[in-house]
Amino acid sequence: MIIVFLLFLYIYTLNCQITTPNIIYNCSFLNKTYLSNTAVSDQIHFNNYTSINLIASYSFLYSSFSTFELGLIYQFSSSNFFVPFPIIFNCANIVHSCQLKTITAGTKIISRDSESINVQLTSFKYTKFNQMGLYLKQGRYQLSNCLLNNQTQITDSQTIFNIEIQYEKSVGKIKITNACRHCLHVSNSTFDMFFFLINIKGLKKTKKRVLSNRLFV
Repeated sequence: MIIVFLLFLYIYTLNCQITTPNIIYNCSFLNKTYLSNTAVSDQIHFNNYTSINLIASYSFLYSSFSTFELGLIYQFSSSNFFVPFPIIFNCANIVHSCQLKTITAGTKIISRDSESINVQLTSFKYTKFNQMGLYLKQGRYQLSNCLLNNQTQITDSQTIFNIEIQYEKSVGKIKITNACRHCLHVSNSTFDMFFFLINIKGLKKTKKRVLSNRLFV
């Protein structure tokens, strides 16, 4: 009898320790924080309060990957480029985890969507602030059921946060952007000559020598 009572008491205590997070409604991206901390102006656009679009720029500065700039693409290996993207809501100080769904564009008629998976967010240190976030590639993503504030709160299941990341256009292995021109302090005329030389890579060596003589006379 005593054993049954102790077992009942243990089960009751265990159930009391398991708490259900409170549901938070009307969460949205904190637009002001995103817009005021981007590395390059006019990178981020909001379709609505829960939908964000980022045109990410390539980072040309050395990074130890301990500090990031919001909106830049970082090369982590020879073929892997990621954007350390912060998840900032108006309803929470900290976002711990979310259900993540990756949307991969297919044909014009069909799109292939991944299954939603639970992902833990990573703590990122940016130059102006610290925030939890995700390493994301170019693509479209959906976040839902996000655990907030020491996991005591959760976003309502009907709220879907949409994220779309686009990489800026590149030429071959060299990424050419307005930000690049500014960082390298290259004049427009010099930049145009450099761009032209890249595009004549397929010409014969003799023609390259003639062109080089003309450019530097």
